Amino acid sequence: MLAELAIASASFKIIKQCVLDSGDLLNAGKAISDYFGAEQKIAKQVENGTGDIMAAFQAKKDLAKKEEELRWLLNKESLMGYHQWLEFKAQYYRDQKENEKELARARHKRQAAIEANITVAIKAFGIIFIIMVLVFGGLIYMKKNPVVSDPKIQPGYHKMER
Repeated sequence: MLAELAIASASFKIIKQCVLDSGDLLNAGKAISDYFGAEQKIAKQVENGTGDIMAAFQAKKDLAKKEEELRWLLNKESLMGYHQWLEFKAQYYRDQKENEKELARARHKRQAAIEANITVAIKAFGIIFIIMVLVFGGLIYMKKNPVVSDPKIQPGYHKMER
């Protein structure tokens, strides 16, 4: 949790500096991505109840403070700056969820293909096994019951007279 908070703080400093220097968030692309990622990780840890409770409380409080400071900065730079930030943030999270869904679909599709291939392989080995049993069974039968070309030599041969 502390690592994510440190990443969020460092990213926030870069975002803040970009807004103060140029009034444009576009210059802080990687920092924005890092900030969102750290914010999400902290939210997941808080939601799951993993880690230190006090650290989670402190992280949420620190992120809220940074968000309020960012709100003030963005509204100072442009009329709807913070509103645009929230729209951008919401779009980022939607895109991220869509990417996760797409990855899950691809994993599921790959898993289904693997299962289909395994099923085909099992069927093929089964068919090969049955063929081998029939061939070896036939060979064993032929060895125990040899076929002689002269019918007079075969046991049990009775020539019918006319």
